[in-house]
Amino acid sequence: MTRGPAAATALLTLLASSAWGGEFEIQNNNDAGVGFNDPTGALPVGLNFGTTRGDQALIVFDSAAAIWGAALRSAVPIVVDSAFISATDDPRFTCSSQGFVLGYARLTSYEIGAGLPDPDAGYVVALANAIVGQDLTPGQAHILARFNGDLGTAACTIASWSFTLDGSADQTVNQVSLLTTLLHEFGHGLGFISFVTPTSGALDSSPPSIFDVHIFDVDAGVSWADESTATRNGLITTPGSIGFDGEAVRADLPVFLGYPPLLFVSSPDVDGGAPTPVTSLPGLFSGSGPAEGALAIPNPPDACTDLAAGSLTGKVALILRGGTDPSDPDGCKFWAKTNRAAAAGAVGVVIYNNVATPPLITMQGSPALPLPAVFISQPDGQALQAQTTSGTVTASLLPAPQLSNADPSQTRVLLYTPTTVSAGSSVSHWNAGTFPKTLLMEPFIGTDTRLNMDFTPDVMSDLGWPVVKGLGVSVVKALEPEVPVGNDAHYIVAVFNRRATAIGSVSLDLTLPAGTTVVSAQGPCSGFPCALGPMDSGEVLLVVATLRAAAGAPDPFPVTATATPSSADPADNPSATVSSPLASGGDLQVTLTAPAQLTAGTTATFNATVTNAGPGLATGVTVTRTLAASGGASLQIGGGGAACTAGTCSLGNLASGASQTFLSNISVPVGFSGSVTLTAVVTSATPDPNAANNTASATASTPGSGGCSSTPGPVTGITVAAVALGLALRRRRTRATR
Repeated sequence: MTRGPAAATALLTLLASSAWGGEFEIQNNNDAGVGFNDPTGALPVGLNFGTTRGDQALIVFDSAAAIWGAALRSAVPIVVDSAFISATDDPRFTCSSQGFVLGYARLTSYEIGAGLPDPDAGYVVALANAIVGQDLTPGQAHILARFNGDLGTAACTIASWSFTLDGSADQTVNQVSLLTTLLHEFGHGLGFISFVTPTSGALDSSPPSIFDVHIFDVDAGVSWADESTATRNGLITTPGSIGFDGEAVRADLPVFLGYPPLLFVSSPDVDGGAPTPVTSLPGLFSGSGPAEGALAIPNPPDACTDLAAGSLTGKVALILRGGTDPSDPDGCKFWAKTNRAAAAGAVGVVIYNNVATPPLITMQGSPALPLPAVFISQPDGQALQAQTTSGTVTASLLPAPQLSNADPSQTRVLLYTPTTVSAGSSVSHWNAGTFPKTLLMEPFIGTDTRLNMDFTPDVMSDLGWPVVKGLGVSVVKALEPEVPVGNDAHYIVAVFNRRATAIGSVSLDLTLPAGTTVVSAQGPCSGFPCALGPMDSGEVLLVVATLRAAAGAPDPFPVTATATPSSADPADNPSATVSSPLASGGDLQVTLTAPAQLTAGTTATFNATVTNAGPGLATGVTVTRTLAASGGASLQIGGGGAACTAGTCSLGNLASGASQTFLSNISVPVGFSGSVTLTAVVTSATPDPNAANNTASATASTPGSGGCSSTPGPVTGITVAAVALGLALRRRRTRATR
């Protein structure tokens, strides 16, 4: 590939869970101003609290790593070299109305032997590290992740990234969930990948990947890793020919695969009333059935407005695709049509196409509805509509005898083998169109895939990953890795139900150092402890917690998240801790303003301001004042309030962005003529990254003394320039470490 603009790879953030969880390090390979460093303003949306496009993208990466961290166990951090790039960097990201690449994540190397379970298979390096418990490629990333940075910009207006974390992108036209895309692509980098060339069937490497070892020829019942190149080449373009075989996947087959509804119709005027099958595809929100009733056309036929109560009781609604929904500017959605029919008493729904091409599509939408709903072609729909006008047509929606996307033995999940090779999709994905939910690792991302990991951790377990078998928890520090004492710090908590059954209820609590304040909580929680409610198998819940550490907090700063299920399971891993370093204190600046002139026999007042430019809390802030008078005169410093005694002012703690102003009073004796210079030096108990800002001086003179009246020395010249330079350096430093 063509790498983007050269940039020093820096640690973006460290995402850690407990010792039994997976730990991720996301590396930022973007230059300033692009990708993770894009300063374009953005409004917080869908749990994503970022205020710039770059921060929002980073928060989604944090969330994806948190979710995977709740599923996997590895003593070796999984390092992901990450960047958003454009078509000018890599032509594969060229935007076209015919399609475009969202992104990819791939292994950086694979390992053979080294104590791995199968000496005749290759393992992606992150998996090999987790198995042997050490980093086999120290100093190198384990996954390379590149995503389309043009999406949603002037370079590619066809679609845009959604940075939401709560699924709100489902209802937005032409938005692609970055979170779902990341969860999917990280799966490839973690091992869901074949080493077979899809255009020829040849192995890209010797030995085959451990993933290939688990791919079975459905008819022959053997691993295709043991078959010839020619045999594999034929299987690649034969739908239903290969499936993934593994103990964990087999155990969860009935959890994530269902029996799709099949449509049969009968009419006294057609074939003597014998049931006739009609080719259909189930909606992703559909129930399995059975359901049977007279086929009825609703009023209106497109069901884009509410239907009369009871108008479809006991019937199967035949609904026309399309139409205008006054309540939804994005169109009249399949789910809304079906829900209206259900509200009117329908026991099943058949929606037929309003155009000839494509004949069949998979109806997307959520949440699931109890009644079966299927989609049929325009000719079939028009024929059924005509039959209903001449007599009663009975429609039956019956569960299929075969699990969706399982092989005939119902022990393997089918892999994607379309009749024409699809580069980047064939073999290394589940077959498309799974019922009742689109699986995360299918080739096409569906709106219902969000935050349900389904079989994906099962595959990882069969490949050799240590995985959490029950309820898993991960907590990460979002954005900057340091905790700014006295300022907001954001955490993302992922709670993941890896059990084969639903959990009746789950609660979540945080254990925090003394003095820590919970500023806010978003998602299923508004505070802690909180009730998350029930959790389906495979479901993930995300909670965003905003915390504020008090002065004197422990360094590193620990945050522990603990989920408590309504029923315990020995396989649960319900607690996780992330320990983050405290921010290194504040960048202190002091300025002085002198009086316009000195008048003998009066009090002259100098004004001092101390500002903390951050990023963290400055603790134990002290200002030391010294005075020099012309002619060696001895003058005393007073004022400043209770915080000041003689030449020292103790200001205590100063939060990032805060300022404190105090006065210094100088008693000018009778007969004095000349100038006085007040110097202020600010120090802190926490490190200051830019000491050039810590000193300021100001001079005032009596009239006619020859001094420069009201000239605040370096403050308006050298010191101010140093302050500005210090801020610029800090901004660059902050950006480079993200």
